Amino acid sequence: MFSVSKRMFALYSGPTDQRVTFQGPLVGINTHMDGGVIPGTHHTEHLMITRFTRPRGRGKKLQEEWAVPLKSVQDINERFVNFCEGKLKSSPWSELDGLQPETTIIDDQLVKINSKGFLTINSQPAVNAEKSESPSVGWGGPGGYVYQKAYVEFFCAKEKLGQLIEKSKAFPSLTYIAVNKEGESISNIPANAVNAVTWGVFPGKEIIQPTVVDSASFMVWKDEAFEIWSRGWACLFPEGDSSRELLEQIQKSYYLVSLVDNDYISGDLFAAFKEI
Repeated sequence: MFSVSKRMFALYSGPTDQRVTFQGPLVGINTHMDGGVIPGTHHTEHLMITRFTRPRGRGKKLQEEWAVPLKSVQDINERFVNFCEGKLKSSPWSELDGLQPETTIIDDQLVKINSKGFLTINSQPAVNAEKSESPSVGWGGPGGYVYQKAYVEFFCAKEKLGQLIEKSKAFPSLTYIAVNKEGESISNIPANAVNAVTWGVFPGKEIIQPTVVDSASFMVWKDEAFEIWSRGWACLFPEGDSSRELLEQIQKSYYLVSLVDNDYISGDLFAAFKEI
């Protein structure tokens, strides 16, 4: 039986004396975008993660790549597609430069779903007993084997979410949590469920389980995730600008979704997005 390792992280939303600290299981760490957590972090000890303002150089890069005129939702989708294709090196939801190595395994699928309006900010491919020394998905030291369930976190319109939920009924290994900015949620798992999505087996050690997905910490993260639409992207445009207004409309109407394929051996997470 796996034990749930706890993390401690702080969500920064102002001066350091106003930061909020949360202790609990950390959500979806292996990411192609940094959704308020540390990509590629694989530890069982407590972590303290604090979000601070971005370096000035990073703000300049965001201005260059993301402060482009947005006339429609399709223009927004195109920004995410360009990031997944490697054409952009920055993202409002990421502190890193470009995609992570493991994302190359699923980048074609990510491009496809982003073009359909499922705007991804976290993801990881399925991994079944890959050597821990693997340059793309390895972690935790030599001589071990690592495992991952396919996972993707994204924003989408309510209509798109409804279509995906209907399609997912044909894939019993899929579990999801969806929530909008106001906290209205939809899920097919119990409220207290904790789902291990990354673990490893190493010589002379107990099974290490560094990454879990659970509703409680997802609801904590969603506040910052939605805030980035305005604080991280819309703020790049002047007050009253139509692009800024479009982004704020998306922020108010979209859902943040966590989708996991629990069949890490023969599952196909992206099959549910076909024909949508």
